[in-house]
Amino acid sequence: MSGPKKEISIDLDEDQVQGSGSAEAIVDEEAPIAVDAETDADVVDEDIDPLDRLPPHAKKNQDGSVTLPLKFPRDLQIRKNGKVRTDRYERLVFHRLNGADQRAIAAAKEDDMSVVAFARSTRISQAIMNALFDKMDGADIAAGGQVLNSFFATGRTTGR
Repeated sequence: MSGPKKEISIDLDEDQVQGSGSAEAIVDEEAPIAVDAETDADVVDEDIDPLDRLPPHAKKNQDGSVTLPLKFPRDLQIRKNGKVRTDRYERLVFHRLNGADQRAIAAAKEDDMSVVAFARSTRISQAIMNALFDKMDGADIAAGGQVLNSFFATGRTTGR
């Protein structure tokens, strides 16, 4: 004798839940979130390495460059044509690197590659960047490295 049909629900992810048995979603708050245009749902991009994201205090400019305010601004005394001036560096503006920039970086000694990358991207002369880089705080250097990494991780965003 056949009775009423019963629906059976199978959760294929059931065996992946760890711990207390509750099915809570864990989301990295630092992960970029996009909105899917068709479903209006939040989508978390797990494929982006956290080091390839811009530092939170960096600002992407309309031309694709990135302004990085320095947490620890530095002063440099610069002599040109016999005159000495003091320049204060409170922010650096990084530009995307082109092939010539990348060849110059690759041609530098291994110890100088970071300084050359900063100089080429910020368009600050190598002599000034050598002195500035040596005075920069480690946190500002690390943030600058993140900006440079972000240029390699993504291309310029275009509209749909």
